[in-house]
Amino acid sequence: MKRKNAFIALLVLSLFLYEAVYGQGEGEQILRPNTQTGDSLEIKDKIRNLEEIVVTGTRTEKTLANTPILTRVISSAQLRQNDFENIMDALEYTIPGLQFNSDPRGDNIRIQGLENKYLLILVDGERLSTTPGGPIDFERLSLSNVKQIEIIKGAASALYGSSAIGMTINIITKTPDRKLEGWAKTRYSRFNDWVLDASVGTAFRRITSQTLFYRNSHNGYDLTPESPQAFTKDPGTNMNIEQKFAWNHKKTQITASGIYYLTEVTNPGESVKNTHYKSNNKTLRVTATQHFADNHQLKASYYGDFYTRNTIYQSTNESEKNATSDIQTLRILDTYTPSVSLQAIAGAEYNWNKDYNAIQYGEEIKTRKVNDMNGFAQVDWQIIPLLNVVGGFRLTHHSVFGNAYSPKINVMLSPGNWKFRGGYSKGFKAPDPTELFSDFMMGSVSHNIGNPDLKAEKSDYLYFSSEYRRAAFNISVDMYQNSIRNKIQSAFVVVKDEKGVEETELRYSNVDNARIRGMELNVDYRPAQKVSLHGTYAYTDAKDTETDLQLKGNIRHAFSWHATYKDRLLEKDFSISLAGHWNSSKINDTEEITTDSHTGKTVQTVTTNPQSAFSLWKLTVVCTLWKKGHTQLDISGGIRNIFNYTDPVKFTTYDPGRRFFGSVLFKF
Repeated sequence: MKRKNAFIALLVLSLFLYEAVYGQGEGEQILRPNTQTGDSLEIKDKIRNLEEIVVTGTRTEKTLANTPILTRVISSAQLRQNDFENIMDALEYTIPGLQFNSDPRGDNIRIQGLENKYLLILVDGERLSTTPGGPIDFERLSLSNVKQIEIIKGAASALYGSSAIGMTINIITKTPDRKLEGWAKTRYSRFNDWVLDASVGTAFRRITSQTLFYRNSHNGYDLTPESPQAFTKDPGTNMNIEQKFAWNHKKTQITASGIYYLTEVTNPGESVKNTHYKSNNKTLRVTATQHFADNHQLKASYYGDFYTRNTIYQSTNESEKNATSDIQTLRILDTYTPSVSLQAIAGAEYNWNKDYNAIQYGEEIKTRKVNDMNGFAQVDWQIIPLLNVVGGFRLTHHSVFGNAYSPKINVMLSPGNWKFRGGYSKGFKAPDPTELFSDFMMGSVSHNIGNPDLKAEKSDYLYFSSEYRRAAFNISVDMYQNSIRNKIQSAFVVVKDEKGVEETELRYSNVDNARIRGMELNVDYRPAQKVSLHGTYAYTDAKDTETDLQLKGNIRHAFSWHATYKDRLLEKDFSISLAGHWNSSKINDTEEITTDSHTGKTVQTVTTNPQSAFSLWKLTVVCTLWKKGHTQLDISGGIRNIFNYTDPVKFTTYDPGRRFFGSVLFKF
């Protein structure tokens, strides 16, 4: 590790000296949007659109090049060039070390040894409700309507509250800007995976409207054919209908949107189960913005996300509600910009969560409620042209665990073509209702018992990054440490009642501390006008400081890469992209402490059962068959998992193997 850090320091120093001697002669090169398609596909000079507007790191609009909070962006151009299957596909091929697996409850994510609950998923700045089991259901999101995906690592609780400890992913959606626009798309691949996706929108005078429809169905797949009654991914169907409205009048803007999502996960043909899941999700968002002057605006918003899961009895086709997960948020945000170099935001927020579960919380109580009240503020100060400082904090009062204080400070120094960023932020994660209130028998295995006295998990995040940009070359090195205290752990405990009868209980407690250190190297390079290359390497050392073992599921080394060639063939625009990612072996160490019956000494035994390293590759070809003005017809096709890698034994990846795909997109 010391050699690696020395190499990075030498690389940064060399580039700095090169810039000092030779770096004043060349102007900045710009990536300009393609006015024909609305996507940033035509690269005129620059490898990346550093003028892209991002909002996640500061809750205010800043260009990617000038945000002091390190932000990674998956652009609309990347999404289109790779024709990703869904949000999961886009994240997995772009964020090194990120792992997915799905079950009937939703999509489980793990990165840096941290699971779902330490990652915050947002859509246009609002958090998605989780499924009753805890995961996120990404199938409810249409990729065609995504403008870009913004990713910030580390603690972001000062802006977004609970769960923003490990990573925050903000999915930014599109808004119509013409009198009539839209698209219709169909996509098909192996396992009868069929997507229908359409939208129509208008921006006429003061009114903006957009209607979206998305449907996906698949037959599921099985990596263990010796047990055909249970699939690795069960068959399912998803449908999403969304309506957006906006009204603008002088200095007033009102927006509203509603989403209805329906999903059904069925059983494979040879299954002996008599039940399956059917779920629906309703989302409502209303926002009112008032501009008092060019430098002052007040924004009030309501957000509600309501998820319901039902059990379907196949013999009678009757339905029974078994769980719900509801989130509601009220927020007011005041933004004041007294000068071009100073901006301040302040706000208040109230979050209300209600969870119902037919069995989770005991026989008498079926519904659990928690809420939190928040006040937050942030100042963004461009002290001098080379120095930008952003500082802020959040005060939270949670109805169960009490109070939390989450400060942050970020600094960016910009000499020439360099960007040096650094910062500190504190994060927290409130215990979830399962950890607080569980009271049920898990089959014959254990009695699961929550702990209402749990403390919030808290983190301290430090990072430093250096970025160098010059002509067709961009390189950045990021180093960080994330220390998490009071990690909540579940453990089996054998207890005896008054009659001496033993029972196994699963209990929750604050016992673990974790320390995660790492570095990430990002390189963008354009060796020729028609070729763009991108590569990322991530190193992660994720340690449980109580046992001195790596966190289960951690991957020490991970690469992701993306190469695109764009040209004209037979007078048609086309691009060919090769993307992939490689993960080193997944750590799965288990500690067992026993007492030697002869000596009385404590013996620590560590069992290692690593999951093998693997890589997945994806090839995509996109061709514009016809284009006139804003109207065009695109076709795309490709291969996912080119080398047909599967792991039906240890499930290093849940990928089902090689599959060809094709799609047709008509835009107007």
